[in-house]
Amino acid sequence: MVTLRQTNIKKVISIRMPEELARAVRDDAVERRMSVSACVAWLLDIALQSRLDPSAMPDVRERLDGKIDCRLPAEILSRLRPVCKQFRVSPSVYIRTLMYAGLTLRLRLKQVGGRYTLVANHDQN
Repeated sequence: MVTLRQTNIKKVISIRMPEELARAVRDDAVERRMSVSACVAWLLDIALQSRLDPSAMPDVRERLDGKIDCRLPAEILSRLRPVCKQFRVSPSVYIRTLMYAGLTLRLRLKQVGGRYTLVANHDQN
């Protein structure tokens, strides 16, 4: 039997990234009136539902002089781990790559029938 407390388990994940990207993630969370953790979890959930291939997106090349710490639901991390294993990247690299793709406009959110999906922005690739 699963209790309410078990379904709310969260894990902390630290994501190293350029300070400019970390600031953009924090600013996006403020714009959406969410915590950074909630914003990252929301985008990560959309990315996992969209079955994004992280190998098709470049990772940052800048110095990793910034960091965000996120408390992510264990359920999302359990869905993320097999994807990371398949593409041989760590969860933090997958998340950083996802955030970087958004910052560089390689990915964009698209609302379809009341749901969001992430799609490649071919004008920027």
